Amino acid sequence: MQVGALGIDVVSVAHDALEPTQFVFNDGKRRFGLLTDLGSYCSNVLQHYQGLDALMIEANHCRDMLARGQYPVFLKQRVGCETGHLNNHQAASLVSELGWQDLQHLVLAHLSSKNNLPHLARQCFVDTLGCDPDWLQLADQDSGLDWRHIA
Repeated sequence: MQVGALGIDVVSVAHDALEPTQFVFNDGKRRFGLLTDLGSYCSNVLQHYQGLDALMIEANHCRDMLARGQYPVFLKQRVGCETGHLNNHQAASLVSELGWQDLQHLVLAHLSSKNNLPHLARQCFVDTLGCDPDWLQLADQDSGLDWRHIA
């Protein structure tokens, strides 16, 4: 899809919604991927999200916090299933498979306020990727994230 000078790749994802999609935006020089609300990923996602300059990805929950948390069983199953939401380990593994070394920005987003903690999400990515913890950015559910420049 094209809107003016902005190219938009619409990517089908596994999520419990009607026609769930995510997006990769490009201006012909830079590519930004938005990847939230998916419970698992496949080769289609890997193909579309290769070679990004910046990525915002969901790190929705810590598996242990979800398992021990106060959600009813049906909601725990929904959140943790293949059409629910990516946990910290799944998200970090996806970024590892994509290759993160050329990313200017990696933003962790859609962190559950009940089933995750920012330091747990950050540490999971640091452990998986071996990246500098200060390089990772976290978008807060209430205040979001300041604008970022993609060179």
